[in-house]
Amino acid sequence: MKYITQQNDMLDAICHRYYQGDISTLGAVLAANPGLANHGALLPAGLVIELPTIRAEENLQRITLWD
Repeated sequence: MKYITQQNDMLDAICHRYYQGDISTLGAVLAANPGLANHGALLPAGLVIELPTIRAEENLQRITLWD
């Protein structure tokens, strides 16, 4: 699925909405969108972000801020 950003969207919030509260998918979204992290935390309007389909087994290893 493709998502077009609105001014000041944040990638973690987009992942939270699209993946039903699961922001551990952030790494997969960044991998599917090279260069996206270069935009910083607040994204500009009009970026097209690819939101990949993530199978449950791909998402078993979660990384937290405290790992």
